[in-house]
Amino acid sequence: MLTAVIRVAGSAEALAATFSVLIPAVAEGFLGHAVVIDTRGDVEVERLADATGASYLRAGGAEGWHLGAAQARGDWLLLLESGDVPQAHWAQAVERHLILSPDAPGLIPLRGVAGSLRERAAVSFGPRRLRPGLIVPKGHVLGGRLEAQPKRLSVRRERLGD
Repeated sequence: MLTAVIRVAGSAEALAATFSVLIPAVAEGFLGHAVVIDTRGDVEVERLADATGASYLRAGGAEGWHLGAAQARGDWLLLLESGDVPQAHWAQAVERHLILSPDAPGLIPLRGVAGSLRERAAVSFGPRRLRPGLIVPKGHVLGGRLEAQPKRLSVRRERLGD
């Protein structure tokens, strides 16, 4: 089962946009759970997490991914920032990746030149760090690092405001 771990540094509206794309995967039984990591302590974010049945926790900094993974019910995690909106058919691309490469992390890269350049620069300075867009085994997140370079998937994600 896949769990979405969503780090929220922005508005509840950005989180709602991310949830709107994830809900069909929940209905299909592909996405079983979500964990919302609120870095600011926004009451509206907490209410939205509660309304969707997601687990909610307040944490800042790098420990957020780790704490979210600890609460995740699934063995695989999809790491997202609030406002991340994966393209249509993202669930099928992730499912295909998990079937064909069950031991390798994957990445839903940001769409567009600017997003792609930012991600590639981040990889240059820390290729195995945890970051949004990753599809990764829970154990890797709990360990704090990826064990392998992620494979870029064919679908992209957009981020509101980018």
